[in-house]
Amino acid sequence: VFEANKPVLQVADPEIIKQIIVKDFNKFVNRRSNSNISHPVFDLNLAAAKDEDWKRIRSIASPTFTSGKMRKMYPLVRQSLNEFLDVLDTYAKQRKDINVKDMFGCYTMDVIANCAFATKTNTHKDPNDPFIINARNFFKPSVWRFFVVTLFPAFVLKMINIRTFIDENSITFFCGIVTQILKMRQKSDKKYNDFMALMMNAEKGSHSNRDETDIHEAHHVNEGADELAVESKVLDIKLSNKMLTEGEIQAQGIVFFAAGYETTATLLTYCSYELALNAHIQQKLYEEIRSSFDSNGEIDYNLLARLPYLDAVLSEALRLHSPAIKLSRVASEDYKLGDTGITIQKGQTVEFGTYAIHHSEEYYPNAEKFTPERFLPENRHKILPYTYLPFGAGPR
Repeated sequence: VFEANKPVLQVADPEIIKQIIVKDFNKFVNRRSNSNISHPVFDLNLAAAKDEDWKRIRSIASPTFTSGKMRKMYPLVRQSLNEFLDVLDTYAKQRKDINVKDMFGCYTMDVIANCAFATKTNTHKDPNDPFIINARNFFKPSVWRFFVVTLFPAFVLKMINIRTFIDENSITFFCGIVTQILKMRQKSDKKYNDFMALMMNAEKGSHSNRDETDIHEAHHVNEGADELAVESKVLDIKLSNKMLTEGEIQAQGIVFFAAGYETTATLLTYCSYELALNAHIQQKLYEEIRSSFDSNGEIDYNLLARLPYLDAVLSEALRLHSPAIKLSRVASEDYKLGDTGITIQKGQTVEFGTYAIHHSEEYYPNAEKFTPERFLPENRHKILPYTYLPFGAGPR
Protein backbone atom coordinates (compact mmCIF):
# COMPACT_ATOMS: atom_id res chain seq x y z
CA VAL A 1 0.00 0.00 0.00
CA PHE A 2 1.01 3.65 -0.35
CA GLU A 3 0.86 6.28 2.36
CA ALA A 4 0.99 9.47 0.33
CA ASN A 5 4.01 8.71 -1.90
CA LYS A 6 5.68 6.21 0.45
CA PRO A 7 5.29 2.46 -0.16
CA VAL A 8 4.56 0.31 2.91
CA LEU A 9 4.72 -3.47 2.65
CA GLN A 10 1.92 -5.29 4.49
CA VAL A 11 2.84 -8.79 5.68
CA ALA A 12 0.51 -11.40 7.19
CA ASP A 13 2.30 -14.68 6.48
CA PRO A 14 3.62 -16.15 9.79
CA GLU A 15 6.81 -17.55 8.23
CA ILE A 16 7.71 -14.22 6.63
CA ILE A 17 6.95 -12.41 9.89
CA LYS A 18 9.38 -14.70 11.70
CA GLN A 19 11.98 -14.20 8.96
CA ILE A 20 11.85 -10.42 9.36
CA ILE A 21 11.53 -9.93 13.12
CA VAL A 22 13.62 -12.89 14.29
CA LYS A 23 15.95 -14.53 11.77
CA ASP A 24 16.97 -11.29 10.04
CA PHE A 25 16.34 -9.00 12.99
CA ASN A 26 19.69 -7.23 12.47
CA LYS A 27 18.29 -5.80 9.23
CA PHE A 28 15.05 -4.62 10.86
CA VAL A 29 16.09 -3.36 14.30
CA ASN A 30 14.10 -0.14 14.34
CA ARG A 31 10.42 0.55 14.61
CA ARG A 32 8.65 3.14 12.55
CA SER A 33 8.69 6.60 14.10
CA ASN A 34 7.55 10.12 13.35
CA SER A 35 10.72 11.83 12.14
CA ASN A 36 9.26 15.19 13.14
CA ILE A 37 9.29 14.25 16.83
CA SER A 38 12.61 14.79 18.59
CA HIS A 39 12.54 14.82 22.37
CA PRO A 40 15.05 13.09 24.69
CA VAL A 41 12.30 11.31 26.61
CA PHE A 42 11.03 9.72 23.41
CA ASP A 43 14.38 9.25 21.70
CA LEU A 44 15.84 7.27 24.63
CA ASN A 45 12.96 5.03 25.71
CA LEU A 46 12.91 1.34 24.86
CA ALA A 47 9.95 1.70 22.53
CA ALA A 48 11.52 4.35 20.28
CA ALA A 49 15.31 4.17 20.71
CA LYS A 50 17.20 3.16 17.58
CA ASP A 51 20.16 1.00 16.58
CA GLU A 52 23.00 0.96 19.12
CA ASP A 53 21.12 3.18 21.58
CA TRP A 54 18.32 0.62 21.70
CA LYS A 55 20.72 -2.33 22.06
CA ARG A 56 22.55 -0.67 24.93
CA ILE A 57 19.42 0.31 26.86
CA ARG A 58 17.76 -3.04 26.18
CA SER A 59 20.78 -5.06 27.32
CA ILE A 60 20.94 -3.10 30.59
CA ALA A 61 17.22 -2.86 31.33
CA SER A 62 16.13 -6.33 30.22
CA PRO A 63 17.28 -8.26 33.33
CA THR A 64 15.18 -5.96 35.53
CA PHE A 65 11.95 -7.31 34.07
CA THR A 66 12.09 -10.89 35.31
CA SER A 67 8.97 -12.17 37.01
CA GLY A 68 11.06 -12.46 40.17
CA LYS A 69 11.75 -8.73 40.21
CA MET A 70 8.22 -7.87 39.19
CA ARG A 71 7.10 -9.99 42.14
CA LYS A 72 8.67 -7.45 44.49
CA MET A 73 6.18 -4.85 43.28
CA TYR A 74 3.21 -7.12 43.97
CA PRO A 75 2.54 -5.58 47.43
CA LEU A 76 2.36 -2.12 45.84
CA VAL A 77 -0.16 -3.37 43.28
CA ARG A 78 -2.23 -4.94 46.05
CA GLN A 79 -2.36 -1.64 47.94
CA SER A 80 -3.94 0.07 44.96
CA LEU A 81 -6.18 -2.92 44.30
CA ASN A 82 -7.61 -2.91 47.82
CA GLU A 83 -8.50 0.78 47.48
CA PHE A 84 -10.07 0.10 44.08
CA LEU A 85 -12.16 -2.76 45.48
CA ASP A 86 -13.36 -0.55 48.33
CA VAL A 87 -14.63 1.97 45.78
CA LEU A 88 -16.36 -0.76 43.76
CA ASP A 89 -17.93 -2.14 46.93
CA THR A 90 -19.36 1.28 47.76
CA TYR A 91 -20.88 1.63 44.30
CA ALA A 92 -22.28 -1.91 44.49
CA LYS A 93 -23.99 -1.25 47.83
CA GLN A 94 -25.50 1.93 46.41
CA ARG A 95 -26.44 0.05 43.23
CA LYS A 96 -24.92 2.82 41.13
CA ASP A 97 -24.06 2.56 37.46
CA ILE A 98 -20.37 3.02 36.75
CA ASN A 99 -18.20 3.80 33.74
CA VAL A 100 -15.97 0.72 33.76
CA LYS A 101 -13.30 2.27 31.52
CA ASP A 102 -12.95 5.27 33.82
CA MET A 103 -12.83 3.06 36.91
CA PHE A 104 -10.09 0.85 35.48
CA GLY A 105 -8.26 3.96 34.30
CA CYS A 106 -8.22 5.29 37.87
CA TYR A 107 -6.97 1.96 39.20
CA THR A 108 -4.24 1.68 36.57
CA MET A 109 -3.17 5.26 37.23
CA ASP A 110 -2.78 4.55 40.95
CA VAL A 111 -0.76 1.38 40.30
CA ILE A 112 1.65 3.09 37.91
CA ALA A 113 2.05 6.13 40.16
CA ASN A 114 2.90 3.84 43.06
CA CYS A 115 5.11 1.35 41.21
CA ALA A 116 6.85 3.58 38.68
CA PHE A 117 7.00 7.01 40.30
CA ALA A 118 6.95 6.19 44.03
CA THR A 119 3.95 8.51 44.31
CA LYS A 120 0.89 7.57 46.34
CA THR A 121 -2.32 8.69 44.63
CA ASN A 122 -6.01 7.96 45.07
CA THR A 123 -7.53 8.91 41.76
CA HIS A 124 -11.06 8.03 42.89
CA LYS A 125 -11.01 10.41 45.86
CA ASP A 126 -8.58 13.12 44.76
CA PRO A 127 -8.89 13.74 41.00
CA ASN A 128 -7.19 17.14 41.37
CA ASP A 129 -3.88 15.70 42.53
CA PRO A 130 -1.10 17.33 40.38
CA PHE A 131 0.12 13.89 39.32
CA ILE A 132 -3.33 12.95 38.04
CA ILE A 133 -3.89 16.28 36.28
CA ASN A 134 -0.55 16.01 34.45
CA ALA A 135 -1.20 12.37 33.62
CA ARG A 136 -4.51 13.21 32.00
CA ASN A 137 -2.94 16.10 30.07
CA PHE A 138 -0.22 13.72 28.88
CA PHE A 139 -2.83 11.55 27.17
CA LYS A 140 -4.93 14.40 25.79
CA PRO A 141 -2.75 16.39 23.41
CA SER A 142 -4.39 19.40 21.82
CA VAL A 143 -5.78 18.92 18.34
CA TRP A 144 -3.84 21.87 16.91
CA ARG A 145 -0.56 20.55 18.30
CA PHE A 146 -1.19 17.12 16.81
CA PHE A 147 -1.85 18.54 13.34
CA VAL A 148 1.14 20.89 13.52
CA VAL A 149 3.52 18.04 14.38
CA THR A 150 1.97 15.78 11.74
CA LEU A 151 1.84 18.25 8.86
CA PHE A 152 4.75 20.65 9.31
CA PRO A 153 8.34 19.74 8.36
CA ALA A 154 10.93 19.29 11.10
CA PHE A 155 12.76 22.58 10.46
CA VAL A 156 9.52 24.56 10.98
CA LEU A 157 8.80 22.73 14.24
CA LYS A 158 12.32 23.56 15.40
CA MET A 159 11.78 27.25 14.61
CA ILE A 160 8.58 27.39 16.69
CA ASN A 161 10.08 25.18 19.43
CA ILE A 162 7.63 22.27 19.21
CA ARG A 163 9.29 18.89 19.74
CA THR A 164 6.32 16.58 20.28
CA PHE A 165 2.52 16.53 20.12
CA ILE A 166 2.33 15.70 23.85
CA ASP A 167 1.99 18.51 26.39
CA GLU A 168 5.58 19.37 27.33
CA ASN A 169 4.58 20.71 30.74
CA SER A 170 3.42 17.20 31.62
CA ILE A 171 6.67 15.69 30.37
CA THR A 172 8.64 18.19 32.46
CA PHE A 173 6.50 17.33 35.50
CA PHE A 174 7.19 13.59 35.29
CA CYS A 175 10.88 14.07 34.53
CA GLY A 176 11.06 16.29 37.60
CA ILE A 177 9.55 13.56 39.77
CA VAL A 178 12.17 11.09 38.53
CA THR A 179 15.00 13.56 39.23
CA GLN A 180 13.71 14.16 42.77
CA ILE A 181 13.45 10.43 43.45
CA LEU A 182 16.97 9.78 42.16
CA LYS A 183 18.49 12.55 44.29
CA MET A 184 16.63 11.43 47.41
CA ARG A 185 17.54 7.77 47.03
CA GLN A 186 21.18 8.43 46.25
CA LYS A 187 21.42 9.97 49.73
CA SER A 188 19.51 7.16 51.45
CA ASP A 189 20.42 3.59 52.42
CA LYS A 190 16.78 2.50 52.44
CA LYS A 191 15.86 -0.25 49.98
CA TYR A 192 12.87 0.08 47.69
CA ASN A 193 11.00 -2.47 45.57
CA ASP A 194 9.61 -0.37 42.75
CA PHE A 195 10.35 0.43 39.12
CA MET A 196 12.67 3.32 39.97
CA ALA A 197 14.78 1.08 42.20
CA LEU A 198 15.05 -1.48 39.41
CA MET A 199 16.15 1.18 36.93
CA MET A 200 18.68 2.73 39.33
CA ASN A 201 20.19 -0.67 40.06
CA ALA A 202 20.02 -1.93 36.48
CA GLU A 203 23.35 -3.17 35.21
CA LYS A 204 24.25 -5.21 32.19
CA GLY A 205 24.24 -8.84 33.17
CA SER A 206 22.26 -11.86 32.03
CA HIS A 207 20.47 -11.42 28.69
CA SER A 208 17.49 -13.47 29.79
CA ASN A 209 14.44 -11.99 31.44
CA ARG A 210 12.64 -15.33 31.65
CA ASP A 211 12.00 -17.42 34.73
CA GLU A 212 10.01 -20.47 35.77
CA THR A 213 6.63 -18.70 35.82
CA ASP A 214 6.86 -17.69 32.15
CA ILE A 215 5.98 -21.15 30.85
CA HIS A 216 2.49 -20.67 32.26
CA GLU A 217 1.83 -17.52 30.20
CA ALA A 218 0.40 -17.91 26.70
CA HIS A 219 2.06 -14.80 25.26
CA HIS A 220 5.37 -16.72 25.20
CA VAL A 221 3.86 -19.03 22.58
CA ASN A 222 6.24 -17.75 19.84
CA GLU A 223 9.42 -18.33 21.83
CA GLY A 224 11.63 -21.24 20.92
CA ALA A 225 15.32 -21.99 20.47
CA ASP A 226 15.61 -19.70 17.41
CA GLU A 227 14.07 -16.73 19.20
CA LEU A 228 16.14 -17.07 22.37
CA ALA A 229 19.37 -17.56 20.38
CA VAL A 230 18.77 -14.42 18.30
CA GLU A 231 17.94 -12.37 21.39
CA SER A 232 21.09 -13.53 23.16
CA LYS A 233 23.22 -12.66 20.11
CA VAL A 234 21.63 -9.23 19.66
CA LEU A 235 22.19 -8.25 23.29
CA ASP A 236 25.72 -9.64 23.53
CA ILE A 237 27.49 -6.29 23.17
CA LYS A 238 30.39 -4.62 24.96
CA LEU A 239 29.47 -1.55 26.95
CA SER A 240 31.66 1.18 28.36
CA ASN A 241 28.78 2.41 30.55
CA LYS A 242 26.86 -0.45 32.14
CA MET A 243 24.38 1.71 34.04
CA LEU A 244 21.46 3.83 32.84
CA THR A 245 21.91 7.60 32.88
CA GLU A 246 19.42 9.92 34.59
CA GLY A 247 17.95 10.86 31.21
CA GLU A 248 17.55 7.21 30.25
CA ILE A 249 15.82 6.42 33.56
CA GLN A 250 13.46 9.35 32.97
CA ALA A 251 12.71 8.01 29.49
CA GLN A 252 11.95 4.48 30.74
CA GLY A 253 9.69 5.88 33.47
CA ILE A 254 7.70 7.86 30.93
CA VAL A 255 7.32 4.90 28.55
CA PHE A 256 6.35 2.61 31.44
CA PHE A 257 3.56 5.06 32.19
CA ALA A 258 2.58 5.68 28.55
CA ALA A 259 2.57 1.99 27.60
CA GLY A 260 0.90 0.73 30.76
CA TYR A 261 -1.89 3.18 31.52
CA GLU A 262 -4.28 3.24 28.58
CA THR A 263 -3.53 -0.28 27.32
CA THR A 264 -4.08 -1.95 30.69
CA ALA A 265 -7.28 -0.04 31.42
CA THR A 266 -8.60 -0.92 27.96
CA LEU A 267 -7.73 -4.61 28.35
CA LEU A 268 -9.50 -4.81 31.72
CA THR A 269 -12.52 -3.06 30.19
CA TYR A 270 -12.75 -5.52 27.32
CA CYS A 271 -12.33 -8.44 29.74
CA SER A 272 -15.25 -7.13 31.78
CA TYR A 273 -17.31 -6.74 28.62
CA GLU A 274 -16.62 -10.27 27.40
CA LEU A 275 -17.23 -11.79 30.84
CA ALA A 276 -20.54 -9.94 31.10
CA LEU A 277 -21.61 -11.42 27.76
CA ASN A 278 -20.41 -14.94 28.67
CA ALA A 279 -21.74 -15.84 32.11
CA HIS A 280 -20.44 -19.42 31.95
CA ILE A 281 -16.88 -18.18 31.33
CA GLN A 282 -17.25 -15.65 34.12
CA GLN A 283 -18.36 -18.38 36.53
CA LYS A 284 -15.51 -20.70 35.58
CA LEU A 285 -12.97 -17.92 36.08
CA TYR A 286 -14.56 -16.93 39.39
CA GLU A 287 -14.33 -20.50 40.68
CA GLU A 288 -10.66 -20.82 39.69
CA ILE A 289 -9.71 -17.57 41.39
CA ARG A 290 -11.91 -18.13 44.46
CA SER A 291 -10.32 -21.54 45.09
CA SER A 292 -6.86 -19.94 45.05
CA PHE A 293 -7.31 -17.65 48.06
CA ASP A 294 -5.46 -18.59 51.22
CA SER A 295 -6.93 -18.45 54.74
CA ASN A 296 -6.16 -14.71 54.91
CA GLY A 297 -8.05 -13.96 51.72
CA GLU A 298 -4.88 -13.37 49.70
CA ILE A 299 -3.47 -14.93 46.52
CA ASP A 300 0.24 -15.66 46.37
CA TYR A 301 2.02 -14.10 43.37
CA ASN A 302 3.47 -17.41 42.17
CA LEU A 303 0.06 -19.06 42.31
CA LEU A 304 -1.59 -16.14 40.55
CA ALA A 305 0.92 -16.39 37.69
CA ARG A 306 0.05 -20.08 37.29
CA LEU A 307 -3.76 -19.88 37.05
CA PRO A 308 -4.43 -21.39 33.60
CA TYR A 309 -7.94 -20.11 33.02
CA LEU A 310 -7.11 -16.57 34.13
CA ASP A 311 -4.21 -16.51 31.67
CA ALA A 312 -6.45 -17.95 28.96
CA VAL A 313 -9.13 -15.28 29.51
CA LEU A 314 -6.58 -12.46 29.36
CA SER A 315 -4.89 -13.99 26.30
CA GLU A 316 -8.17 -14.34 24.42
CA ALA A 317 -9.11 -10.76 25.28
CA LEU A 318 -5.74 -9.63 23.91
CA ARG A 319 -6.38 -11.62 20.73
CA LEU A 320 -9.83 -10.17 20.09
CA HIS A 321 -8.98 -6.68 21.31
CA SER A 322 -5.27 -6.28 20.68
CA PRO A 323 -3.78 -3.02 22.00
CA ALA A 324 -2.03 -2.47 18.65
CA ILE A 325 -3.77 -3.09 15.34
CA LYS A 326 -0.42 -3.40 13.57
CA LEU A 327 3.32 -3.62 14.21
CA SER A 328 6.10 -2.13 12.13
CA ARG A 329 9.79 -2.47 11.31
CA VAL A 330 12.05 -0.35 9.12
CA ALA A 331 14.66 -1.89 6.81
CA SER A 332 18.21 -0.74 7.58
CA GLU A 333 19.44 -1.96 4.17
CA ASP A 334 18.05 -3.28 0.90
CA TYR A 335 16.56 -6.70 1.62
CA LYS A 336 15.36 -9.50 -0.66
CA LEU A 337 12.30 -11.11 0.87
CA GLY A 338 13.04 -14.82 0.38
CA ASP A 339 11.75 -16.19 -2.92
CA THR A 340 8.85 -13.73 -3.17
CA GLY A 341 10.64 -11.59 -5.74
CA ILE A 342 10.11 -8.55 -3.51
CA THR A 343 12.99 -6.28 -2.54
CA ILE A 344 12.42 -4.05 0.46
CA GLN A 345 14.34 -0.83 0.01
CA LYS A 346 16.49 0.67 2.76
CA GLY A 347 14.31 2.93 4.92
CA GLN A 348 11.07 1.30 3.78
CA THR A 349 8.50 0.31 6.40
CA VAL A 350 7.12 -3.21 6.78
CA GLU A 351 3.87 -3.64 8.70
CA PHE A 352 2.29 -6.71 10.25
CA GLY A 353 -1.49 -6.56 10.56
CA THR A 354 -1.99 -7.83 14.10
CA TYR A 355 -5.74 -7.21 14.08
CA ALA A 356 -6.24 -9.00 10.76
CA ILE A 357 -4.13 -11.99 11.84
CA HIS A 358 -5.86 -12.30 15.21
CA HIS A 359 -9.28 -12.25 13.52
CA SER A 360 -8.40 -14.68 10.73
CA GLU A 361 -10.62 -17.77 10.46
CA GLU A 362 -7.62 -19.60 9.01
CA TYR A 363 -5.77 -19.36 12.30
CA TYR A 364 -8.66 -19.03 14.75
CA PRO A 365 -11.88 -20.93 13.90
CA ASN A 366 -14.92 -18.88 14.99
CA ALA A 367 -12.49 -16.01 15.30
CA GLU A 368 -15.08 -13.48 16.48
CA LYS A 369 -16.18 -15.72 19.36
CA PHE A 370 -14.62 -15.20 22.79
CA THR A 371 -13.13 -18.65 23.49
CA PRO A 372 -10.47 -18.69 26.24
CA GLU A 373 -10.04 -22.45 25.85
CA ARG A 374 -7.85 -21.74 22.80
CA PHE A 375 -5.10 -20.67 25.19
CA LEU A 376 -5.31 -23.40 27.81
CA PRO A 377 -2.00 -25.30 28.17
CA GLU A 378 -3.37 -28.41 26.45
CA ASN A 379 -4.45 -26.38 23.39
CA ARG A 380 -1.58 -23.92 22.90
CA HIS A 381 0.22 -26.26 20.51
CA LYS A 382 -2.61 -25.64 18.03
CA ILE A 383 -1.72 -21.94 17.79
CA LEU A 384 0.54 -21.40 14.80
CA PRO A 385 3.65 -19.43 15.81
CA TYR A 386 3.53 -15.75 14.82
CA THR A 387 -0.25 -15.66 14.58
CA TYR A 388 -0.52 -14.34 18.15
CA LEU A 389 1.24 -11.00 18.49
CA PRO A 390 -0.36 -8.83 21.20
CA PHE A 391 3.10 -7.75 22.40
CA GLY A 392 5.00 -8.23 19.16
CA ALA A 393 7.73 -10.85 18.87
CA GLY A 394 11.46 -11.23 18.49
CA PRO A 395 14.11 -9.31 20.45
CA ARG A 396 12.07 -6.11 20.13
